[in-house]
Parts: sequence; structure tokens; C-alpha cells
Amino acid sequence: MTNRPSRETHPAASKARGRTASAAELRSALASAPPPFLAGALENPELGPDEVLLFLRNRSAPAALLARVGRDTEWTRLQEVKLGLVRHSNTPPAIARSLAAHLYPRDLAEIAEDVRVRPVVRRLAEEILKASVAEMTLGARISLARRCSRALISVLRDSAEVAVLRALLGNGRLVEADAVMIASGGKNPVEVLRMLALNPVWGVRRAVRLALLRNPRTPVPAALGLIRGMSRQDLASLAEDREAPRIVRVGAERRLGDGPGG
Repeated sequence: MTNRPSRETHPAASKARGRTASAAELRSALASAPPPFLAGALENPELGPDEVLLFLRNRSAPAALLARVGRDTEWTRLQEVKLGLVRHSNTPPAIARSLAAHLYPRDLAEIAEDVRVRPVVRRLAEEILKASVAEMTLGARISLARRCSRALISVLRDSAEVAVLRALLGNGRLVEADAVMIASGGKNPVEVLRMLALNPVWGVRRAVRLALLRNPRTPVPAALGLIRGMSRQDLASLAEDREAPRIVRVGAERRLGDGPGG
């Protein structure tokens, strides 16, 4: 049985054990070892990529040791190591900022929504993503829209890409105010407005329906379908709204003329 280093072991002895441990012993111990053992492990020739990743899972790893890993280009050329350092709560901020700039969008999106990551690092990830949205591939923007944080929703909801907005409508962090903004957009693709009108979550919200009905870009069939579900009070308001499209005003008037059961 492999003996894990005890946190009561004398620091010098613990460091020596880390320096001379086998690869198997390192893998068994690194995720929970005390700092002296970790310091020794960084000098151990058996330390490889898998062991470094286990080292980065150790929440008690001190800033000085994380900085040593962060300054070692042999390790930081590996994407998983960069990600582990940026995620770690003890990584010096300057190193976390430097490495975050080289992470993939999907990794930055995970960091931005991970409450275990320091707020300053989450905000940094959001800022990097905001600045790079335009340069991303369409696939990356779609993937980001499905799961991004609130700060990024405010950027992506102005997209002119149908696939991006379709993905955004399924994002669990989207709120009614975002859906209203999309519904009101004067440049949003017609297909997106149609999808929003038919969306089982947002298409039934009064504020979203009114925004769609007042948007001249909303397809006529979708608008007429929305009118059928409006209250008489809202129909009266739409019928008198000079800013609403004429087809909507006429449709609202006709619905009112049909009476409560019409």
C-alpha cells in the first residue's frame, strides 16, 4: 500500500519524500499533500504532465509554488496546465491574467460561470470573451451562447446570427428583459422573431409578446397568432398605438370587435 505523506511529517522530511517519490507515489499523494511535499515534488524528475495536473488540484498549494509552475514554459505550453493555474484560488493574479489570455473560449466560458473561481478571474474571463466574440468561429459563438454568463448575454443578444440567437434563447441565464430586447430589435433576423414568438418559454410572456407585436419586423403570421392570446386591455392599447404596425392595430381592433368569446 502506498503511504500518503502525513501533514504532521516534519517539513524537511516531507519535502525530501516529495523529491524522491516514485511516479505512482506522486499520483497518489499530490492532490492532498502538504506544501513541503509539493515543493519537493516540483524538483522530482518523475514529475510529468499527469502529476502536475494533480498538483494543481491541491487546494492548499501555496502561491509561491503555483508561481513556479506558472513560470515554467515546459508546463504552461499545455492547455490543461494553463487552465488549472487560472482556476486555482492561490495562483498569483498576474500569472492568472497572463495565462487566461491564451485559453480557449470554451474554457473561459467555464471559468466565467464557476463560482469556485475568484470573482476577479471570472470577470477577467468575461472581458476576454467580450473582446474576442467577433473573432470566434460561428460554432464557438453558438457554444458560448448556450451557456454563457449574464455579462456575455448582453453582448450576444445583439447578434445578427440566427443560430447564435437560437442558442441564446435556450440559455438558462437568459431573463425576460433579454428576451424583450431581442423581441424589440430593429435589426434582428425575421427568423429569430418568429422563433421567439413560438418559443414555449418566452413566447408566452406578456412583455415579450407586446414587444414582438410592436416590432414591424415580426412576421405577420406570427404577429396575428400573438394577437389571439392578448387580453382585451392589451388589445385596446395596441389598437390605439400609432407606433405599432398597421396590421397589428387592425388585428387588435378586429379581435376587440369579436367580443370576449371571439
